Amino acid sequence: MELGTTPAAAPTEGRRERKKRALRDRIYQTARELFLAHGVEATTVEQIAAAADVAPATFFNHFHSKDRLLREMTGEVFERLGDLIETQLRRPGRTRTRIARFVDQATAEIEAAQSLAHDVLLELIRSSGQPGELVPYLPRVHGPFTEILREGQARGDVRADLDAGFLAEMVVGALNAALVNWMNDARYPVAQRLRQAVVFIGEAIEPPSFRASRPKGGRARVH
Repeated sequence: MELGTTPAAAPTEGRRERKKRALRDRIYQTARELFLAHGVEATTVEQIAAAADVAPATFFNHFHSKDRLLREMTGEVFERLGDLIETQLRRPGRTRTRIARFVDQATAEIEAAQSLAHDVLLELIRSSGQPGELVPYLPRVHGPFTEILREGQARGDVRADLDAGFLAEMVVGALNAALVNWMNDARYPVAQRLRQAVVFIGEAIEPPSFRASRPKGGRARVH
C-alpha cells in the first residue's frame, strides 16, 4: 500500500469495480441469450436492456452500441479456438483422428449456436480483416495443424511427399471453404460439409501405402 492511502480506499474501490464488472457481464450474457434465441439482427438494445433490468443508457455506458458488443464476442472465437486446439487437436492419436476430433467438436458447437456463430464470424471478418488479408482465424490454426501433420509424417501416418506446411494450408483451406460458403449463405449445410471435409482430408493426407492397403470400398487398415 502506498503512503497516503487510507486502508478503506482500496477495498471500496475494489467493490465498485466488481459491481461494474458484474453488471457488464450481466448485460453481455443477456445479449448473448437473446442473440441465440432471436438472432442478432432482430434483437434491439432496448430488448437487451429490459431483459438485463437496466436502462438503455446503462447499456451504452458499457458497450456504446450493439455492434461493439458483438465485436467483443468475436474474442470468444479466438479463445475457443485455443481451447479446442489444446483439448482436441493436440491430444495424442492418429493424425486423421486428431483432426476429426477437433472438427467434430467445432461442428457440434456451431450446430448448438448456429445463428449466433454465423453472425459472430461475419463480424470477426468485417472488423478484423482488411482487403487482401487472410481471414483472421486462419493464422491461429495453421501453426498447430502444421505441427501435428509434421508429427504424423515422422510417425508414418501422413504422406511425406509433400511439405507439412503445404498440407496444413490444404487442410485449413478445405475447412475454411465450408465456413466461407456458410457465411455467404446461412442456409448452406455447414455441419454436413465440415464432416464430409474431414473424410476428404483424412484420405488426402494418408501415405500412398495406406490408400493401397484399403479394401475396395472400405477404409485403410490401421498401422
